[in-house]
Formats: sequence, structure tokens, C-alpha cells
Amino acid sequence: MAKRFSRLKYALTTLRTPNSTAAAPDAPTGTIAKKFQDYAAGKVKLVYPRDESSLPKEILKVSVLPFYFGGLAGNETIVAQSKRADIETTMNGVQTNCNQITVNYETHKVLRGFIPAKATVFDYGTGTTNPPSQITGVRYTKRNGASYTFPYGASATEKAEGAVRKDIAAAVVTLGTASVSFTSEKY
Repeated sequence: MAKRFSRLKYALTTLRTPNSTAAAPDAPTGTIAKKFQDYAAGKVKLVYPRDESSLPKEILKVSVLPFYFGGLAGNETIVAQSKRADIETTMNGVQTNCNQITVNYETHKVLRGFIPAKATVFDYGTGTTNPPSQITGVRYTKRNGASYTFPYGASATEKAEGAVRKDIAAAVVTLGTASVSFTSEKY
């Protein structure tokens, strides 16, 4: 449990008798502390349903040139990308800057232990909702939107990861209602 719950953890420890090492007694029913106590004890199952429009389990294969090899041709590596990200037409500019190559199963390799660099684009649009937290019951503001993850690699002209990130970020800026975060490749 992250730092964001540190106050609730502290509140539960203050329910104990001073200098006691026993478990904290139950918090008052209906309180935020009680909801968190039930969550911490494993009594609450968190459910995050996926919409069918997210096309779960539909994965495509694309190839990238790993930065590890300096973007040299002949090192094309086959990696996975979701079909949902591939068919999202508003993301065409972003995907173009990811330097993905059409898979050639005869010459491209699958590298064991290789995790490609990834750009995660969140297209947040303009709407928000106020659902209650499944952990505390407190309402919070949630931006509506969709997230798309694209593997990216080097190209014949852009061999440095920073340069490719800059191109992807510029494409995201043109969308107007999106943000991007990056994860470096691991090999």
C-alpha cells in the first residue's frame, strides 16, 4: 500500500491501547477508516471491469530496431502491441514516430529477455466523472479517456532514444488532449 494511505494506517494504529502490540480493534462502522481496514484485511475485492471496446487479448506483432544495437539494420526484433492501439486512427502520427516495422518472420528475431521501449499515450478528452473509491468510499474526480501503449525503437536516421522520444512527444502535442509517458527498453 502506497504512501497515499499512510494517514489511514496511522489512524488504525491510534485505535490500539498505548504500548500494545495487539491488532487494532475494529474502526467504527461506516467510517473511511473501517472501509480501509476491511480493504487492508483482504475483505474487499477490487473490481476494474474492462470494456469490450478495449479489445482485450487481441495482440499484434510488430518489429522495432532496439536502441541497444545502435539502430543497426539486421537487428529487427519482434515485439507485441495491442490491436486497439494499432487501429486507433487518431494515434497514427504517434505510431509513425515509433519507427515500427512490418514483421518479417524469416529475418526478424524474437529476443529472450528483451523489453522494448514503450510510449504510453493517455487521450483524456474533456469529460470527468466522480465515482466513489473502492477502497475508502470517498468520491474523487476521474478523467474519462483511453490509454494506448506503443513499442518504439530506433530508425535509420534517429538512433538515440531521446531523439525518438522527442518526435513522439511532438506528435502527442498535436493531439491537443493527450499526455505521454515513456519506459526505456531493457535487455
